Amino acid sequence: MFQKKQAFVEEENIQLYHFGNKISKKLDVFYNPEMKINRDFSLLFIASYFSRPITYCDPMAASGIRQMRFLSTIPSFFKTLTTGDVSKKAINTMKTHFRINKISTKKVDFSRANAINTLSSQYFEMIEIDPFGTPVPFLDIALQRIKHKGILSITATDTAALCGIYPKTGLRRYGLRTGYTFWYEEFGLRALIAYCQREAAKYDKALKVELSFSAKHFYKIFFRVIESKQQALNDIKSQRYIHWDKQTQDIVSTSYEEEKSFGKLYMGALKNNSIVEKMIENLELLDHKKEAKLLLEKLQQEDDIVGYFNPHKLQRSHKFNCDKKFDEIMQGLKEKGFLTSRPHNNRLGIKTDAKCEDIIAVMKK
Repeated sequence: MFQKKQAFVEEENIQLYHFGNKISKKLDVFYNPEMKINRDFSLLFIASYFSRPITYCDPMAASGIRQMRFLSTIPSFFKTLTTGDVSKKAINTMKTHFRINKISTKKVDFSRANAINTLSSQYFEMIEIDPFGTPVPFLDIALQRIKHKGILSITATDTAALCGIYPKTGLRRYGLRTGYTFWYEEFGLRALIAYCQREAAKYDKALKVELSFSAKHFYKIFFRVIESKQQALNDIKSQRYIHWDKQTQDIVSTSYEEEKSFGKLYMGALKNNSIVEKMIENLELLDHKKEAKLLLEKLQQEDDIVGYFNPHKLQRSHKFNCDKKFDEIMQGLKEKGFLTSRPHNNRLGIKTDAKCEDIIAVMKK
């Protein structure tokens, strides 16, 4: 039975119906206002990365808010937008939204089909996989249909399976041994990147991370796809198993698996700094930019180090007191020659290449 349309909601001057305030995949037409930051980053990334019009596909478009924002803000970046949904009601509502907002549909191909069939329809220069839950069922066909040097954008909201809260689900779904760590937000992000790279290697494709982050309840990654057997092999070889000690919080990576190891994880950079800078320059494309600006600035300042330490938990595990502020601890580490920054996704963490004893020494000084 169809839910009744509710009053209009607005996002970046786009008006659309919504079908209930409780976010659920059972909604006839899905719209989640909490994912605005996800759509903000897609828009900013396209405007910052591409230099010519592209063929774009979102096979699970739901309300169509992402595509309407694209065409109302950066229409020159698109040759075509394939906008799909399995629901007839969703497709009809999308068309209504375009009409209400007076946005041309000349570049839009509305595909009433499941995501697999929509993705199978042609080859694309950018594919956006943003499901309710895991991207796993859609990744294989997306990898087959993305063009060389194209962009594959992956969103996952099943963060609990990736970051170690549900290790059995993580093992079954991603083939990954997980466990709880104090840097679980980043652990899950690196786990998802590693899984995608392994899947891409089956098709002799390498996935280079242009930008990735975790925010709220989801992970998001923008991959540049490169058709190269050697680079795909290098992706796999560079992944590592992780040993993490709860008391010291030290992270040790190895190329071999042991009984208590986690992984394999992606160990490279989580972002391309030049892309982040261009996205910051393009923030003028957003009317409501505060959240996006804050996250981009955090990403810009973050060092490319795997994991982070939690100073409060170090005090508990080593039984000492420290009244220093985070800035003082970080300054002390920098004076000793260590890289130090804050993680973009955890307000209680410190990223550093120092070891446990170095951090404790600074905290006790």
